Amino acid sequence: MRPWLFACLLTVFAATETSAQNTCRQFSWSVGRRINLFDDYLPLVKSAQSLPKEGAFSLELRPADEVIYFVAPERGQDSGYGGLVTIEYLPAGRYQIALSQEAWVDAVQENARLPILAVDRSSNCPGVRQSVEVTVQGQPLTIQIGGAKVQRLSIAVVRVWPFDWRW
Repeated sequence: MRPWLFACLLTVFAATETSAQNTCRQFSWSVGRRINLFDDYLPLVKSAQSLPKEGAFSLELRPADEVIYFVAPERGQDSGYGGLVTIEYLPAGRYQIALSQEAWVDAVQENARLPILAVDRSSNCPGVRQSVEVTVQGQPLTIQIGGAKVQRLSIAVVRVWPFDWRW
């Protein structure tokens, strides 16, 4: 009887793993394998600070009513936590902004909100709960966050390449 129970447990774990991998494949940066953008050490950035280039980092958020956004959010009044960070140098192209928790995201360049090209949400992909895609020009990019339920949010800004990886 125990071998049968062991076999059932293995089947459940395998199905869960396959489900997580399939969900992770829905994100545009996926290369058909498990990816956790937030596994390594992430530098901590306070709201309203700048970073020199794209990558992964943790953003220390503030109560939303204390945050002054460059461009007013479309959502009007906000609750929870929010913040913003500016990436000083970003080559022109399409980028994915991935978040470790649910929140709203605005990408701003030249005092204008960039159109969101795609939104992905997941509860099964390790470490990533939400992702948006934007096309940026080769100039500073400000990421505005709001509506978060946590005071620290991990964020990754990753270039989306125009070709599909096959392993």
